[in-house]
Amino acid sequence: MKKLFLIASLFVLSLPSFGQDNVTEAYFHELKGMEDSAGVTHLFYRQFVRSYFQCSEGNGGHKVENRSNDIHHFNVQAQSDKMKFRDGFAEWCLDGYYYDSQGIHVYEFYDNDPEKWIAIGTYEYSFAINDYQENALNIETPILIKQKSKNVFDYSQPNDFYLSPNGDSLYVEVGRTVPFTGRSNQWPDFEDYDDFVAYADSLSFSKKIIGIHPFIDSLYFATNSSGQLFRSEHYTGNFELADTNWYFNNLTFADDTSHIYSFRKAGIIRSSKLGEPGSWQFRSINFTTDASRHYTIDRASANRIFVSDSTTILHSTDYGDNFSPLTTIDHQITGLYKKPDSDLLYVLTREELLEVNVETKATTSLKQIPVSRERLPEVPTQVELKQNYPNPFNPTTVIAYMTQNNGHVQLSVYDQLGRKVQTLVDEFQEAGIYAVTFDAKSLASGIYYYRLEADGKIASKKMTLIK
Repeated sequence: MKKLFLIASLFVLSLPSFGQDNVTEAYFHELKGMEDSAGVTHLFYRQFVRSYFQCSEGNGGHKVENRSNDIHHFNVQAQSDKMKFRDGFAEWCLDGYYYDSQGIHVYEFYDNDPEKWIAIGTYEYSFAINDYQENALNIETPILIKQKSKNVFDYSQPNDFYLSPNGDSLYVEVGRTVPFTGRSNQWPDFEDYDDFVAYADSLSFSKKIIGIHPFIDSLYFATNSSGQLFRSEHYTGNFELADTNWYFNNLTFADDTSHIYSFRKAGIIRSSKLGEPGSWQFRSINFTTDASRHYTIDRASANRIFVSDSTTILHSTDYGDNFSPLTTIDHQITGLYKKPDSDLLYVLTREELLEVNVETKATTSLKQIPVSRERLPEVPTQVELKQNYPNPFNPTTVIAYMTQNNGHVQLSVYDQLGRKVQTLVDEFQEAGIYAVTFDAKSLASGIYYYRLEADGKIASKKMTLIK
């Protein structure tokens, strides 16, 4: 059955600016950074917004909540900022509890290219790993397990992954670690949950991969359920216990091929011998607040470490033996990124994205949290056809699109021979954001194309039906 519903009002607060009086909370957090092949710095951060909207009496008359946690991409050279991934939750103005949700849980990039991404995404209750080439790794889960052997391991939705530095291997966390190729065009297709379990049972292992050395691709680090660190010089084989004194959940590698760091709330754990057993040492830091800590190193100068203490940045030049105050920021710090082999440190606060020169202490504002009280636009500013989700699918999937102007809209599905197999929309529509549920239960497995015609523009995308 085809379902069509207007969602224009649901993601208003996910647009690049906001400012209606019903916004109750807004802040920046979760900074990531990288250098592309030309040495240009790319920063990624989340903008959280919470708001409430009063529905009209004709639509229930109740107050609904909207939350967005979108990921933005700031190109330092171009001084440009744009939304990279949408992440949000929005209730409907209808009687009963109806809502839309979509999110990005984990994301990484191939070849240090901001356009070549891979991410774990969700749409409603569906989980999948997707990439920039529109490939998807779907892991189906059972709705109900009536009986199982006590030796059968329960797999769940993908909640994390680790992409090897050279992009050739992908390790997906689904209760256990399941390895896949990093080349998405070679990802397996699972017919059902049992098909996935057979694959996972034959290849999965209990340890969680938390690091692969960027210059020694056979040097792997993993943890067990107790956070103890294991090390292997043979990829995922022959792991040896590297440290039992601390709980490890992160590793940062320096470019000197010797130093490795792990950050904790009370200080740092470091190794100067590539993480060999017996080489890990803890160095405490004299923090003055209980605020969340954010760490970064200058990968090109392994001795330089930066850490936040609420609004203060502390700096070490001796591999973490000693820290001293570097500078103080106006607002609480929520992320740090050090550009390698430079004097530039990027600082994210709840209110602002900053560039700090660590030598001169000069601070430049790159982006501020929007404070405008102007009313948000309630219609999109362009025509856009979204990738269907989930993809691959069986037998239903959701296709979303945006139209800029009122007018006739046609959305159709075609097979690989160009034959129209179904018309999903063929009517006059007001400008807005729409989503259609496409039911392909009567169609055979294969590649299909869906095409949108609106505002004198045409857009099409590919989707895969697997039965």
